Amino acid sequence: MRIFLTISILTVASSLLQGQEISDKNDPKKHPTLTNKTFVNKINGRSIDFYLNHKSIDSPAKLFYNGNYALYDDEETFSFLDSVMTKNEETRPFYIFIYNQAMKVTDGALSEYMASVCRRYMEKYPCEFLSSFNDNVSKIDVDKWTAFIGFDIYDRKTFESFVADVDKKVKTRCSSRTSDWKKVKLRIEGKLEEK
Repeated sequence: MRIFLTISILTVASSLLQGQEISDKNDPKKHPTLTNKTFVNKINGRSIDFYLNHKSIDSPAKLFYNGNYALYDDEETFSFLDSVMTKNEETRPFYIFIYNQAMKVTDGALSEYMASVCRRYMEKYPCEFLSSFNDNVSKIDVDKWTAFIGFDIYDRKTFESFVADVDKKVKTRCSSRTSDWKKVKLRIEGKLEEK
């Protein structure tokens, strides 16, 4: 009886999360251009169901993946986009995937916000970014990433500091990716607002 009750409670809680009320600003029917359009079977060798059923992945992120959540310049959207910075190595591949999908449809103030997240992610996880660089599933849009990072860095002095930090990490953690990093670095430099 106790097991049945526990299963029933978990089922109800799960369906409430998936049926969560979405505000007008995040309504995919009202804002269809700000929803995910790319769906996959696997991410990082794991079934998409693994991530969609993962208790550590928040509901708006799952809803966005399924095309049931439109991006908006609000705390809920910022929260799940920030999750690309999670220390949880198990969930980060899902968040990097949906982050890249969000980059495809974002504009305005949300793009500016995402630019700073791109930069922080590159500073924190350069080797992970560089290994995802050629991954067909992650769908890394290198042009968009480098444009966003260049926009966020803005000037030469900040760029040099950023490059020095990432250079050290690439050299010590993933030296085999040095040539990829050089290409990315040049692209970022070409996107700086102030030359």
